[in-house]
Amino acid sequence: MIIWIAIFLGIIQGLTEFLPVSSSGHLVLFQKIFGVEVDCLLFDIVLHLGTLLAVVIIYHKSIWDLIKHPFSEKAQKLVFATIPTVVIAVLFKDIFKNSFGGEFLFVGFFVTAIIMFIAHYSCKNNYQYKSLTRGGAVIMGVFQGLAIFPGVSRSGSTITSALVQGVRRNESAEFSFLMSIPAILGSLIFEIFDVGVSSFNVSFAVLLAGFVSSAISGYIAIKFMLKVIKKAKFAWFGVYLALLSIILVFNQFVFGWF
Repeated sequence: MIIWIAIFLGIIQGLTEFLPVSSSGHLVLFQKIFGVEVDCLLFDIVLHLGTLLAVVIIYHKSIWDLIKHPFSEKAQKLVFATIPTVVIAVLFKDIFKNSFGGEFLFVGFFVTAIIMFIAHYSCKNNYQYKSLTRGGAVIMGVFQGLAIFPGVSRSGSTITSALVQGVRRNESAEFSFLMSIPAILGSLIFEIFDVGVSSFNVSFAVLLAGFVSSAISGYIAIKFMLKVIKKAKFAWFGVYLALLSIILVFNQFVFGWF
């Protein structure tokens, strides 16, 4: 992998991790476009660490408060949200793993498009006034687990599941982004134990380029997403994903791409 591709993939990872369009789906898509067929586990880990850094920078006060008060209500909600994600990831591990070939990307993108239209409708027709409950956190955790399927957006699914419950928009977004911390760390641990260290074969320059670009783009994406949530402009993401899904179907069944 050359540096400019690493930078581009880092930007894609950072933007799509927090924008409701699916980072896994877009990474699979662009890796196919660029012909990146090598299993670069370490590169994947570094990209995720870059996006993790973006969350830590923006929500460092909330994270520090969680560290100081590990048994607070918010910390308990994060635990409740993480449990179903882990259960789903373990139970359906093989199904998720086999779905990363790219053949079903159009399904994941189309599902996320529907989710975005639901989020848009929910914000336009309901007033978000509730605080997130433990039960609501569990529901968000379930959607986070299902979003492991490539093309299904983690942030879009979790935020929408909170908005539909009537949870305040800012709280929905913050909790969704905080949920990504144990989710990302957990996925990295799973990958390391599953594949081992034999895939650690990428140059330092490539790793650094991917890390920096994913961290910067992730920071920008979170800031942008917070503005999107305030204005409830989810429908445009739905239109984009629906069109992308149609294009992939056309390419796959007409030209045999993937």
